[in-house]
Amino acid sequence: MITPLLRPQEALDRDSVDLRLGTEFLVTRADRLPAIVPGRAQGAEFQRRIHVPLGRFLVLPGHQTALASTLEYIKLPSDLCAMVLTKSSWARTFTTIETAPWVHPCYRGCLTLEVANVSETPLVLYPGVRIAQLVILEVRLDDPVSDSPSGTFLGTIRPEPHSFRKPRDELGLLGVDRRFIREPLEARDE
Repeated sequence: MITPLLRPQEALDRDSVDLRLGTEFLVTRADRLPAIVPGRAQGAEFQRRIHVPLGRFLVLPGHQTALASTLEYIKLPSDLCAMVLTKSSWARTFTTIETAPWVHPCYRGCLTLEVANVSETPLVLYPGVRIAQLVILEVRLDDPVSDSPSGTFLGTIRPEPHSFRKPRDELGLLGVDRRFIREPLEARDE
């Protein structure tokens, strides 16, 4: 299920479905974040949610990124998975919209798109424009799989920030002594 599927005659291709840019964005507050350290410096203090209604636009400066959502809500059964790809017309503007393109079986929600302007020039983003393609693939399994949805970002309707363990916790699982793990956002006396 993909809804709303606006202008299906344009959205559906032999091998993909076009997805539109949604109205919700999450941008990093660079003035408060000198470096992104997975597991540290996350949340509303370091990120700002922006709603851009249809007909308005968001300017994404050169070499900047934002999380966005798709306008469409996706619901995959247990025997289908999907990949999200940048539409080639957008790629020619040096824009990428996915760095984590895999959509697992049983996923439900609006997809979060990682929009990156890798050019020098600011980029104008209009919610509602076709920006991505969804390629749906069949999953063949010998064992039956539950149709129960599961996953970290299940059921989202707006872009969601990253979610990591703190570096000390993640590396601690590998047996690294926590005392020897350095983090750039800490003040340390050496």
